[in-house]
Amino acid sequence: MAEIPPVDSPTVLAVYAGLEAAQPAEDRPYLGMSGFGSDCDRSLWYGWRKAHAPEALDGRRIRLFETGHLEEDRLVYNLRAAGILVEPLDPATGRQFAVWNLGGHLRGHLDGRVLRVPEASKTWHVLECKTHNDKSFKELVKSGVAASKPGHFRQMQFYMHHTGLTRALYVAVNKNDDQLYTERVRYDPLAAQQLLARAERILRADEPPAKQHPDPSAPSAYQCGWCPARGLCHEGWFARVHCRTCLHATVVIDDGDAGRWRCERFGLDLTFEEQMRGCDFHLFLPALVPGEQVDADEAAGTVTYQLRDGSTWVDAPARRGLA
Repeated sequence: MAEIPPVDSPTVLAVYAGLEAAQPAEDRPYLGMSGFGSDCDRSLWYGWRKAHAPEALDGRRIRLFETGHLEEDRLVYNLRAAGILVEPLDPATGRQFAVWNLGGHLRGHLDGRVLRVPEASKTWHVLECKTHNDKSFKELVKSGVAASKPGHFRQMQFYMHHTGLTRALYVAVNKNDDQLYTERVRYDPLAAQQLLARAERILRADEPPAKQHPDPSAPSAYQCGWCPARGLCHEGWFARVHCRTCLHATVVIDDGDAGRWRCERFGLDLTFEEQMRGCDFHLFLPALVPGEQVDADEAAGTVTYQLRDGSTWVDAPARRGLA
């Protein structure tokens, strides 16, 4: 006889609903260094272009993230109790340590920095704190962070590169039994430069990188199952209509940190709010239309596509109510 699946109580559902209401899904204007835990450049590009709606977390997952943040505070307390100097906030700003590159379009935030680590008491380290389930923790202890959690290793390389520090202290906790694991990670200039080159390719691209998996149902493509870009990548969805999906918009990569975007049609720099609002002259980047471009009329400002179902679709300002 089949088992009856458990049903959450009304109280649990109310708690989850309250968490979801208090933490609505939001777009952020930059490409986060933490996103490079993913090996899929295509997924990162879709997220960078805001081509799909921001992922909405359910109440249980919000609690998981809260657990990670609460554990960071606890680990800071534990490290200080061990005689380690911990700076979770930047003394210059009173806020979380922040690093950026590529005109401010690539950004990251450190858990902090530490000094007086017993293995190297005179060396400042980037601090990276993570929680693990039991299986993940055991693999970490067995293989080390670079092999078992390459995304976490990449984060630390980014942070060391941008702070000038040459060591990172990775502190992990097993959520099942509170066992701790620490590992000192050495700065790898080549790895950091490769990460920056990868980020710049994604930022400058006008079309999504190649698919990692042509068939999202294949066993090797299990990550596609929870990717928020799956509908765009594999199922023929249209992207959202705003400046970052428009062929008139250009990302500006300069020496500043403003994360500039420019509308070439009107010759204007765009705030993030303006980018997300868009305008009636939007025309999709061709690669974001689920079909093949068959014609373009520059005078009329239209682009014609044959969609996957064989129908013809015209991308034009008139489609949005303009004469």
